[in-house]
Amino acid sequence: MKVFLSLCALYLRSFYNLPGKRAPGTKPGAKELLKEAGLLLVALLAVANVGFIFVMLNLALYDALAPAGMQGMIILNTAVVVTALTLILGFLTALSTYFLSDMELQLLSMPIKPRALLGAKFVAVYASEAAFSLGLMAVTMVIFGIKEAPGPLFYLWGILASLLLPLPVLALSYLVQIPLLSLARFLRNKQAILVIGGILGVVLAVGFNLYFQSGMAHQADPEWLAKNFAGPDSLIARLGQVYPPAQYAWRAMTAPASASGAAAILAMAIACLAGPALVVALMSGMYAKSLIGFNESHLKKLDAGDARSFIGRRMRSSSAFLSMVKREIRLMNREPIYLLNGPLIIVLMPVIFAVMIIVQRDAFLSDPDMAGIMALLDSGRGALVAGLLGGFLGSGTSIACTSVSRDAKALPFIKSLPVRPADYLLAKLAHALIFGAAGSAVGVGCLAYLAKLGPADIAIGFLVAFGLSSLLNMGGLWLDTASPRLRWDSPMAALKQNPNSVIAILGSMGLMGLLGYLSFTLGLGRAEVALWMGLAPLALFGLLYAAFPRFAARRLAAMET
Repeated sequence: MKVFLSLCALYLRSFYNLPGKRAPGTKPGAKELLKEAGLLLVALLAVANVGFIFVMLNLALYDALAPAGMQGMIILNTAVVVTALTLILGFLTALSTYFLSDMELQLLSMPIKPRALLGAKFVAVYASEAAFSLGLMAVTMVIFGIKEAPGPLFYLWGILASLLLPLPVLALSYLVQIPLLSLARFLRNKQAILVIGGILGVVLAVGFNLYFQSGMAHQADPEWLAKNFAGPDSLIARLGQVYPPAQYAWRAMTAPASASGAAAILAMAIACLAGPALVVALMSGMYAKSLIGFNESHLKKLDAGDARSFIGRRMRSSSAFLSMVKREIRLMNREPIYLLNGPLIIVLMPVIFAVMIIVQRDAFLSDPDMAGIMALLDSGRGALVAGLLGGFLGSGTSIACTSVSRDAKALPFIKSLPVRPADYLLAKLAHALIFGAAGSAVGVGCLAYLAKLGPADIAIGFLVAFGLSSLLNMGGLWLDTASPRLRWDSPMAALKQNPNSVIAILGSMGLMGLLGYLSFTLGLGRAEVALWMGLAPLALFGLLYAAFPRFAARRLAAMET
């Protein structure tokens, strides 16, 4: 048991980059405290945003179902939503953490039972899913508690249900992944897993956004809500019928003080705990074997002709700078969640907005503010709005502002190579500029299609977008080179717990808002917009670019991980 608990602590610290014990007599500095406070504030804002949407949806659902005496269905809705979300997030988290590093191979060489290894990793993944489940269920418990005033057992059963619901779906994730990764040799490569995880993440995120937007679009329509969330043919009712734990949670919380409620929570506990217990007991050996040889290249014997052909195809001389750019592109999707929150935001954000517009089309068309926006675009401001939108997409990838931090583990190796610091760090800028140009094109192109902009507006919009995104990406690289986060256990910490990412995104939003305000206040025309918001940022970019190599050499020499 002591070994198991130690492994749990190790995985929890590695997954979530939790701080370890401080040396005796040491205290955190003011800079470190400010960073932690800023990250905590951003996390609270993100949670508050999701929570607000879920609160509004549940309030509308309660008001729609209460007249028919079916208000208890909001509990079943929450149980199903929690199950679906933890299945999505749990599957992706389990996939991205299936093999962490060679450290796990060292653990296999120790007298550690495979059950302890898989069980500890299961617990570490479950921790975040349980917190997420408890947060969503708490929203429903508060709303139902205020409206219905149930007894204390309602809250006790609700907390237990929140903690139990993620267990079966997480067990199902490992039940699928362990045999698949054990048998499919091409999947026993972290790069392949990350690509697959990123694609699945995009698909599942869009699907869940479609669910939420459909509910928000009809929150003022009680009949639609009652039919689609409480009707016998609704998706929620069907999922509740085929997934017994959600039914058990609903029965226990709608009749908390009865014997049937206690029996339901007991049955739920047995059903939910059985899945993880069976997976750990029966599949630990297969899991441990699947880690052996993970990420290794498969060797193939070649004759002399094939060898010369292979060398001719793969081993060619190239400049150090281009090699470094290729390296950045190939390593960019090292974590599925980084891919979703970073480069793929160029695709994901327009898709999410497209889903919102499609689902809430009537609401958008009837909104007087939308009519004003369309009139504004028709009045010659389309180039400006398109440029600001494209500039935000091109600079919101968090590539440049976290590039040095994410590469911390490789710095000793990089510094040992005969590569100039400028080539190494400017390759990171080139990587960011490639996606900056793509984000600019996507942002300008989407608005041009919606507002039917002319060629001149499209050209000016792209100039503004590329100029602003290039300047912001250059500034982000300066920032991360000056103050990188070099000590972390998980690559995600270099993104999620990096104040440079927050500063860059908030700075981009603030700059776009300020430029939009100044443009409208000063009444700038197309030519002025192109000059001051397109060419001027490119000129500033050139100045920062010229001064960067000397700064990069000095800072890289001082970096130690």
